[in-house]
Amino acid sequence: MKTVCLRQIFFLVFLSGLLVASSLHAQSGKNFFEGKTISYLVGSTSGGGSDLTARLVGRHLERQIPGKPRIDIINKPGAGGMIAANELYNLRKPDGLSIASINTSALFAIAGGNDAIKFKLEKFLWLGQSFDDAQTVYMRSNTPYTSFDAIKKANKEGRLPKMGAQSLDHSSSVVVKIVGYILGLDFHVIPGYPGTPQILLDIERGALDGRAHSTGSLMATRREWIKNGFIKPLVTSRKSRDPRLPEVPSIDELAPPGSKGLLAALYASQDLARSVALPPGVPADRVKILRDAFAAMTKDEAFVKESDKMGLEIGLIRGEDMNRDIEATIRDKRLMDMYKTITEVK
Repeated sequence: MKTVCLRQIFFLVFLSGLLVASSLHAQSGKNFFEGKTISYLVGSTSGGGSDLTARLVGRHLERQIPGKPRIDIINKPGAGGMIAANELYNLRKPDGLSIASINTSALFAIAGGNDAIKFKLEKFLWLGQSFDDAQTVYMRSNTPYTSFDAIKKANKEGRLPKMGAQSLDHSSSVVVKIVGYILGLDFHVIPGYPGTPQILLDIERGALDGRAHSTGSLMATRREWIKNGFIKPLVTSRKSRDPRLPEVPSIDELAPPGSKGLLAALYASQDLARSVALPPGVPADRVKILRDAFAAMTKDEAFVKESDKMGLEIGLIRGEDMNRDIEATIRDKRLMDMYKTITEVK
């Protein structure tokens, strides 16, 4: 009698275990996201290029995720995007319900020893990058700095173009430094802006002469500046000319042979720009679901059409590939030393 009871108890415990495991598996799988809300942290103010592209991604990504969860954009400006990255890494639960945009400043900040960093970049779990994000360096057309020869002449007279930036290790600063280093020019970089809208406002009112601006963001926020001649684009940080700005030379065209290593470092870092990541520790099945949804989004007709309308150039890098490449970059002392050199350029 006791043997029968013990067997029944064992069977009930075993069955309960199976039911719990089955429930947990369902929650970890495709059904997990149904009825949920994903928080998408964006490290800049609303209205700028990072914010607009994040909202574009959020609108279309939620349609691709099984269960169609809602994606809420949460702006966390400051420190060139580091505040958002720090929050994702340290404060958000690794449950798949928090993501953030990560940008190139993270690599430069790590190399330069920025104390604001409270994360290990290689430990993030990337969903991917959806846009090519090279920069365009431009000046206001009513300044005396509308060509590199004019800037060189002004430098000899002790005058430096004033360029707005979010932080010294943000791409808005770093690309200006690289251009100046390669071409033998001096710029006065003014950091500390919380986001693109504030930089653009100071350009409009004449407090700044120009900036380095993501080409996609420029097209999405101030395409009319190009059409009406308010700004003069001088160079893009690409290997070849941008079809959206066919008259503007690429930095690769202008760079002397001795700067190829510096350019290689720049191109590698741009693969990080506007990428989207999860914190470490998210269950593998949820990571795969979100990565597959992200990749599917970039091929979706509605996403492609809206991106094209905004002037954005789609260029998918899958999350698995980003994690592999970033880990390799962090281990590459030559590249990291190069990033440190870039941040130290005056």
